[in-house]
Amino acid sequence: MRKINYLLIFIALLLSGCTSQPTIYIYVKYLNNNQKETIINTFAKSDKYRVEVNNFDFPTDITENTLLYSLFIQKPESIDIASSLSDAAGFSIQQKQIFTVGNHWYTKDSIALFLFPKIIDNGITFFKEDLINDYKAQNCGTATSLKLNKNGSFNLESLSKSGDNVIESIDGIWKYRQYPYLELQRKGSPYADYYFEIKRFKGADKVSEIDYMELVSLNTSSLPEGCSFLIGTRI
Repeated sequence: MRKINYLLIFIALLLSGCTSQPTIYIYVKYLNNNQKETIINTFAKSDKYRVEVNNFDFPTDITENTLLYSLFIQKPESIDIASSLSDAAGFSIQQKQIFTVGNHWYTKDSIALFLFPKIIDNGITFFKEDLINDYKAQNCGTATSLKLNKNGSFNLESLSKSGDNVIESIDGIWKYRQYPYLELQRKGSPYADYYFEIKRFKGADKVSEIDYMELVSLNTSSLPEGCSFLIGTRI
């Protein structure tokens, strides 16, 4: 009787393993609420995946709709089904590739979708969300940092000109109308007070490669010539 019970338990575990659903991680950082709802509902209705949605940053080398899959995917057909569902939701997959070993999902039964909206400025994959960050000043006199917030506000900090190390702050709103230009408008001002050119480049240190974003000041009347604000992300 005990052997029969063990056999039944083994069969149950085997069946549950065979019927388990792969997890699909959907990256929606650049999608608006309607687009998010569409892609989430499409996969939820299919009932073929465990869906996990996030607003994480994309790897810097992903610039188009991409599907990544694990070598340990239990049902290879899950890859094509996920691609078809994404296409049905309005997000055609341009690239499919295997998870690299460095990714913490590569040993799991999982798929990831990195999705972009259809409208891309001048064919350049760059969005307002990419600008949201804390930047450090470079050659900006008393200015020390610039923070661009998700709600469209900014905070520019600088040391007091009196030399007593008091931090002064300028607040307002920031606007990204067209790549590669950024505008800052002080609170109460009828027009933009600061203009920047957005530059992106790669560098490296002893640890790894670094993807840099630099905001270069274009109006020397407000900030010193050569002033820029910089942020680096390790690749």
